[in-house]
Amino acid sequence: MKAYSTIWFLLTTISVGLAQPAGVVAIEDPQFDAQFTQRTIPKVTGKLLHVSPQEITGTTITYTLVTLAGQKTKTAHLAADGSFQLELDYPLPYQQIWVHFGELFYTGLYANKQLHVELDVPKLKAAGKELAFKADGVRYLGEDGALNEYMNEYMLFRRADQLALSARVQQIRPSQHPVETEVLAAFTPIFDSLKTIQAEFVATHPSPYGWLLENERLSEFYNQICVYYWRHTMEPALFRQIKEHKTYLLSNSNMAFQLYLSAYFRQLPANRVTVSWQDVARLSDLTEPEKAALDSLRSTETLSPVPAHRDQWTKQLGPRMRRLRQDRMIAKGIRWLDSLYSPARADILKLQLNTSKDIAEQKAALEQILPSISTGWCKVMAKNEYARTIDQIASVNKALATSGNSLTATGFGSPLQQTDFGATLYKLSDMSGVDFLAKLKQSFVGKAIVLDRWATWCAPCLQEMPHSKKLQQDAKDLPVVFVYVCTAQGSDESKWKRKIAELELPGIHFFIDEALDAKLAQLFAFSGYPSYALIDQKGVYKSGAITWLLAIKGKDDLAALLK
Repeated sequence: MKAYSTIWFLLTTISVGLAQPAGVVAIEDPQFDAQFTQRTIPKVTGKLLHVSPQEITGTTITYTLVTLAGQKTKTAHLAADGSFQLELDYPLPYQQIWVHFGELFYTGLYANKQLHVELDVPKLKAAGKELAFKADGVRYLGEDGALNEYMNEYMLFRRADQLALSARVQQIRPSQHPVETEVLAAFTPIFDSLKTIQAEFVATHPSPYGWLLENERLSEFYNQICVYYWRHTMEPALFRQIKEHKTYLLSNSNMAFQLYLSAYFRQLPANRVTVSWQDVARLSDLTEPEKAALDSLRSTETLSPVPAHRDQWTKQLGPRMRRLRQDRMIAKGIRWLDSLYSPARADILKLQLNTSKDIAEQKAALEQILPSISTGWCKVMAKNEYARTIDQIASVNKALATSGNSLTATGFGSPLQQTDFGATLYKLSDMSGVDFLAKLKQSFVGKAIVLDRWATWCAPCLQEMPHSKKLQQDAKDLPVVFVYVCTAQGSDESKWKRKIAELELPGIHFFIDEALDAKLAQLFAFSGYPSYALIDQKGVYKSGAITWLLAIKGKDDLAALLK
């Protein structure tokens, strides 16, 4: 009992810290609905100083918004005088934005009301090294200037110690049977050490924003607890502690808290959803190929040994089974959240039920979630996200509707290079996502297209490449072409060429600028690298057909996807 009391004391005392200022409410509070309608979307502007015309045209700003609907990547271009503006979607408080100013500077911004960022280019270049968060030549100005100075200063404060503590957290391995005292004994000392660093920073950097650091730290602490308990039921006292935690920032840590808490419910054994081909058989809107697959499965249900093609017939029903499983999981999640939380908190967590990376599946999820939402500001967000999915699907379909007779990629100009191992290389810039898809379809009439979005620095992308190469070799007689689009973000043309040569990866390769990369991410609802899309021989985007390339084991699997 003594050990339990000691650990519980540590858990409860970590929440003691600087309180938020009067009048500031959490997004879970009922009062926030009124604040949302009165707030304006934060304005984020900036300027690159002492920058040449060549540098202006050669610099693309890529930024990622942290939102309740997941991370969203956008691009901004410099005006002739070096100025820029970042576009935010909602009037939410303390929104975190991760920004790449080309290869010049990287930082995390916080937008609450109004922020202006100035970068002195010659000073940053003179530093001669990779710069992030704070540097000589970077100024955060405007109403949110002090906030950003403070938060980015803390990012660098005792940086090595903070990173070491994060590494210790990652080294903790989940238990098959988690027990509250053991879980807290593992995590609390690490987060207490982080609190000590935080307290030292607050003492030496007086600011009205210290309470935000505490909110961030607690969110990260509870993130880890939720993940540790996935597939297990949390003890009631611990769950109550987590349940009472509130969100004041739209940051990685706070949005992960919402996501992981929602995922905790989905992972509970009582909430698991399984779907079989028998469930699909009860649906009323089956296609003829689906009916044929079901007839084959029924006719072989009692046979022994199991026919070799039985798995293939089941795989043919895979997309429908995945959609049905998603529908059931969301329906169950909505009921569960409504039974546990106040309407505002439940509605926030419902938005986290929309986890698919596929735009068609996102649309279907929102069609279920929207009618259950009663909180005004959450409904506004859900409606806007739903409209976004409709626009994205329409844009993809429009791009693919144009047909042509060309069997080569002539629409993209002359290739940079053609190799003896079957790779054709192109470099693209200043092209819209819709035009890219239209030209792609025109170039490969009658062939399906496997679109692979990757980056030279992405380890999971590179791990997939050998399998992708083998898949191409096995599928030479199938009507399919493999198209690889590599982002220029964090890379350059020479690195891209070298990596292709190292891998000896055949196929059609495009090195695309950050703007086109972001547009394709929006069109297909890509999230991170690698991401995949399949366009069939008729030019139709096959929603959710490829989630992970390694799942396509060989020629037969790929042929089944093309049917």
